[in-house]
Amino acid sequence: MSERLSGRVAVVTGGGNGIGAATCLRLAEAGASVVAVDRDAEAAEATAEDVETETGRRAVAVAADVGEEAQVRRMAETVDAEFGGADVLVNNAAVRVEPRPVTEADEESWDRIVSVNLKGVAFCSKHVIPLMRDGGAVVNIASNGAAVARPNWSQYDATKGAVVSMTKDMACDHAADGIRVNAVSPGWVITEYHLPDDEDEARRFFEERTTPHPDGPGVLKRAAEPREVADVICFLASEEASFVTGANVPVDGGVAAVGKGFSWEAYEESATGDDAD
Repeated sequence: MSERLSGRVAVVTGGGNGIGAATCLRLAEAGASVVAVDRDAEAAEATAEDVETETGRRAVAVAADVGEEAQVRRMAETVDAEFGGADVLVNNAAVRVEPRPVTEADEESWDRIVSVNLKGVAFCSKHVIPLMRDGGAVVNIASNGAAVARPNWSQYDATKGAVVSMTKDMACDHAADGIRVNAVSPGWVITEYHLPDDEDEARRFFEERTTPHPDGPGVLKRAAEPREVADVICFLASEEASFVTGANVPVDGGVAAVGKGFSWEAYEESATGDDAD
């Protein structure tokens, strides 16, 4: 496999599971040393162990809540102490709150989702970009919800829309430093968050939703595997994307292209023969 990131150091937030864990592994396969950052210390450690076992690349786990600047500052200090700098930052950490209209959203849920999804991107960029002493790449994980309207997701989608705007402005701010900044907007991605506890049921669930279905989402009619998003992140982090900055790349199977997605509730109804709305 091409080692297009050989000698690079990549920091991935939300690296304990899902897209973040897949990204850690994918970047390591491309030659990078990896820092897996997650507020769940055990999950970060598990990712780091997987990376070292499967790729032989060095991986370090750091426990941090990206919504707390003091913790982010300590994380960046650890990166600098362990590796002497950084080359890639993937701002992937995010939280969700219960979907509801904005008229029912309380202050606590707003504070938490803005803290992690928006301030977390800002804090990590603030403290890791200065470690990119020879240039680098930042990839911010947004969502196709920033471009496609859907009911009850105002809080989450508002933060992801802000990430897209921040990405474009950051690209302007850091171009002279040789740092490219791009966003990736995934659609439906099947991660551990969605899977049943039973191993056989989880395997069946994953296969059903990542296999094309007539009523599936977007144009490709299925959900994505985390690896498919990680592949795009790896490309944007590499010099193969040397002339790409300020971009927001949808990785959603064509949902943004056709202007609507498809709910899993409707998917399940159609899969069982019931009529979907």
